[in-house]
Amino acid sequence: MKLSKLNQDDKKNLAINYITDKIPIVLDSYTISQTYNFINKNIHLFDTIDYIYVVNNKKNLVGVLSIKKLFEYSKRTKIKNIMQKEIIYASPDTEKGKVANLALKHGIKAIPIVKKNKLLGVILTNKILSIINRKLHENIFYFAGVHKGHLEYEDTMHVPLPLTLFHRIPWLVIGLLGVLFAAGFISKFEDTLGKHLILAFFIPAIVYMSDALGTQHQTLFIRDLAVFGKELKLLPYLLRQMLIGLIIGLFIGITVFLIVSFFWKESYIALVIALAIFITLVISSITSLITTLLFKVFKQDPALGSGPFATIISDVLSIIIYFIIVALMIK
Repeated sequence: MKLSKLNQDDKKNLAINYITDKIPIVLDSYTISQTYNFINKNIHLFDTIDYIYVVNNKKNLVGVLSIKKLFEYSKRTKIKNIMQKEIIYASPDTEKGKVANLALKHGIKAIPIVKKNKLLGVILTNKILSIINRKLHENIFYFAGVHKGHLEYEDTMHVPLPLTLFHRIPWLVIGLLGVLFAAGFISKFEDTLGKHLILAFFIPAIVYMSDALGTQHQTLFIRDLAVFGKELKLLPYLLRQMLIGLIIGLFIGITVFLIVSFFWKESYIALVIALAIFITLVISSITSLITTLLFKVFKQDPALGSGPFATIISDVLSIIIYFIIVALMIK
């Protein structure tokens, strides 16, 4: 595949981004003595001397030699007579994971990166280990239900602090505005709450249950998107999850009705609260699923936005629904 056809994320994963050219390169006409003197003179310039790379007079890579070989032969021995001519190498547009696998498969410490027979550089052991470690973490997260793609959004240890704050604060500000709106909305029902104090007791319960079910739906949806990917049929999946939310809402609503009726002896108020909880749980199921889906569609980082955004939507809607039902049913 041509580099021009790759997106920015794909380009970051190519071998060319991990090479160093600070390596010992000698002509195939060199003797061991010449090679030893060259390395000894320039050793401070190299990132590694594990392997010596051999080129011909056209600068084409023709062989590779382990540093150990210099001590096994006569100093007058020609490098071309003892070098390894079958070279394990990769091209600059090889995906980094394949380079790491190549090193593991052949048990070598560095992989040369070659283009049109020209040696561009090598990927060293520390880079190979870093790539393997990264792949291991990606796979662990994948099996845990976190999609690999999520790991590419923001490296929190390397992104500048101002940029991190810029990414996070707007979502929290949206949440703060939602809270202020909810507080103002509740204040409109001060008289009703004064007459029926029990209604105030259940505001935290309704908000919590709405958040809890929404978070549950959201977490499972993200996990299923990661595990099943394109095999996940969204419409049947969303309808099934909404049905589950409806059943859970019905169960919680009936339970609340029975508890409030038994302990507070106010069946009608219990019915109002139970109906409000039922409707808010159903709405919360829908909004949490849709919010997660929208973040996926618009390729936004769910770790930064979907949690705060879905939470404030759920909180505000649950309060609005609760007091609309109260206003309609209690005069």
